[in-house]
Amino acid sequence: MYNKIYEKKEFMIFQVKEGYIVYNTKKSFQEGHTHLKHFEAAKTAIDLVMNKKVPKSTDGYYLTSLIRLSDDNNYITKINELLEAREQKGKKEKYYNVGYKLSKRSI
Repeated sequence: MYNKIYEKKEFMIFQVKEGYIVYNTKKSFQEGHTHLKHFEAAKTAIDLVMNKKVPKSTDGYYLTSLIRLSDDNNYITKINELLEAREQKGKKEKYYNVGYKLSKRSI
């Protein structure tokens, strides 16, 4: 299949051309794997799922990856709630400092 390079309990990491595949052997491959670009991100995903920690400062793709790897419904619900809250907030507007050009001219 692939080159397995890391294993921790029921999780495995395989190296592929475009990064890494993390797989939870307790789930079917179709439902229990995700693709990540960096090895450290893959290892961190395993640790987060095992310890049932929800990272607050990651993007939606990474959170969805954690959902795919987990088999704990409470953990999946927490992540889905975070994703829904972010979706309701929407994108932040870009910050524009109105006084920036005025203060530069006065120098």
